[in-house]
Amino acid sequence: MYWRRRALAVAGSLVALIGVVWLVGALIGRGDPAPVVVRPSSPPSPAATPVVAPSSATTPPPTPVPPPSPTPPPGPPPPCDDAQVAVAAEVGEPTIPAGQPVRFTIVVSNTGPLPCAKEIGRAVRELVVTSADGVTRLWSSNDCFVTDGSEVRVMRPGERFTYGVRWPGSTSEPGCRRSSRLGAGDYLLTAVVGGKAGNPVIFRVT
Repeated sequence: MYWRRRALAVAGSLVALIGVVWLVGALIGRGDPAPVVVRPSSPPSPAATPVVAPSSATTPPPTPVPPPSPTPPPGPPPPCDDAQVAVAAEVGEPTIPAGQPVRFTIVVSNTGPLPCAKEIGRAVRELVVTSADGVTRLWSSNDCFVTDGSEVRVMRPGERFTYGVRWPGSTSEPGCRRSSRLGAGDYLLTAVVGGKAGNPVIFRVT
């Protein structure tokens, strides 16, 4: 009986040992898999900032606004000052054959910014021909033409008034007493209105 119990005890110990070995093997076989090392990828490159090229178009300069025209004062226009009245002479032909008539013209204009009134009648207008040096008076439109009459005109800014007379190609004297053909040479024509003379204009007689 003693040996039987001892044999059973040994057999139970072996069974227990085998069970422990199997259990350890099973645990080792079913252990967690080796961790996988994931290498971090290179950091993404920063997004490129778009470069905006400056526009080649330039902003046009503002259009200048002209100043407003001056407003005339109430009532009738005032008399013109000499400074705002331009007087000029014009010759129909710069070169004239001796003894041939040609048209001379007086031009009167308002160079000021406002309308004004001016006496420009026949009594205050005159065309004068002189020698080239301006010393010798040779002919005047008032020597042989009627100089009566008043003509007060309201002259607007920039407005021109023209008056013509035909020059006979000769000299003259006050009262139209005597005349003679003007010889070849250079001469000056000057327009006068209300005592204001314009710049002389040169012309030639051939």
